[in-house]
Amino acid sequence: MGNQISGFVEKFEALLKNAAAVCLIGMAILTGADIISRGILGAPIFGVEDIVAVLAVLTTGLSLSYAESQKANIGVEFLYSKMSLRTRRVVKIITTSASALLFGLVTWRLYLYGCSMHEAGEVSMTLELPTDKIIFALAFGFGCFTLTLLKELIQIFTGEE
Repeated sequence: MGNQISGFVEKFEALLKNAAAVCLIGMAILTGADIISRGILGAPIFGVEDIVAVLAVLTTGLSLSYAESQKANIGVEFLYSKMSLRTRRVVKIITTSASALLFGLVTWRLYLYGCSMHEAGEVSMTLELPTDKIIFALAFGFGCFTLTLLKELIQIFTGEE
């Protein structure tokens, strides 16, 4: 059962990592094109600020799961390395559980916020992009991050860590 869950979550991590990479590349291309357009044509690309802001949000939200699975996060390694193996395991269980709870709550609240933005019909300033879709995508990214944390908890308890 644990391997099935891990495989499922890892597929989502890979999918989101690739989507975040595409968003990051899109940001770079759009920013470069806007700079060139301003320099050569003397006019910016209409709405580039909106698009780059959306891509930045998506890049951040969609890359969280992969960053966590690769342990690309900040840790207090010096203090952690001084602890006994048993203490490290307890600390890992507590911090991962608290993180999963926190980001599960963040996911839920982002979803509710997206619903309220949908009901209000909120759109971005320049291009009038629907804000709720961006918030839902961010909630999805945080939800997958929460799944990654839960996968880690399962691995801790099954000894697969």
